[in-house]
Amino acid sequence: MDEKSSAMRVSLQIRKNDKETWQLEGIENDDIHEDGVKLQGGDANIAYRFKRFPITGSFDYFSKNELSLWGAGIGLDPYPFIRGSIGINSRYIEVGVTAYLNVSMNTSNNKIEWVSHEYQGIAYGYENYTGKEEGEYQEFKLHGGFGGFINFFPIKFIAISYAPFFYRPWWDDEVRDYEISFRFPFIISQYLGVSILIAKHVQLSAGATLYLSPAVKGSYWFFDSGIGFVF
Repeated sequence: MDEKSSAMRVSLQIRKNDKETWQLEGIENDDIHEDGVKLQGGDANIAYRFKRFPITGSFDYFSKNELSLWGAGIGLDPYPFIRGSIGINSRYIEVGVTAYLNVSMNTSNNKIEWVSHEYQGIAYGYENYTGKEEGEYQEFKLHGGFGGFINFFPIKFIAISYAPFFYRPWWDDEVRDYEISFRFPFIISQYLGVSILIAKHVQLSAGATLYLSPAVKGSYWFFDSGIGFVF
C-alpha cells in the first residue's frame, strides 16, 4: 500500500468442504478433592469432528501510515466473527500479528457419569448421589485465536504468504450445565499460499492450510482459494 492510504476489501474464500473426525489422545479428567470426598480422575474419551464450510465471506478495512499498517474486519464462517491485525508494510515485505473472535453453534453427543456429594443436615450428614445422562446438545460456544502473518512481494502485485495461527474450539470447559475438568487442546494452523492483484482491484488467491494439535496424531491438509474486490 502507498503511504498514508487506506483500502477496503470484500472477499469470498472457497475451500474444500470436509468433516474430519479427530480422536483426541492424552486427555484426562482431573482428580477432585472436596469436602473430604475424593473422586478419581480418568481418561476422557473425546472425538472432535472438525468441520470446514465451503464458502466464507468477509469485509476488511486497512489503513497505512508511513510504515505501520492496521486492519479490522467482520465476516461469516458460517457464524459471525470479528478480527483485527497490526504490522508493518513495505515495498517487499509485510509482517504483523492478528487475532479473531467468533461465536458458533456446536453439537455434541455426550455420555456423562456424575457423583454429587450433598449435605442433608445435622441429623443426616453428607449423602452421595450418582447418575448418568446421555444426549445430544446444541449450544453456542465462544472461541477465538491469535497468530501472525508474513507476506513477500517479489512483484508489486504478487504476494507469497505464510500465516501460523493458534486457537481453541472451546474457550469455556462446560457441556451444557455440566462443568468438565479437562482442558480442550489448542489447534495450530499454518497457511502457505500466493495471491495476485489484477487491474488493481481483483484479488485472486490459492494455497493450502495444515492443521495440527498436540492431542491428535498426524496432520491434515486442506486446499484454499479465494477471490476479493479491493477498493
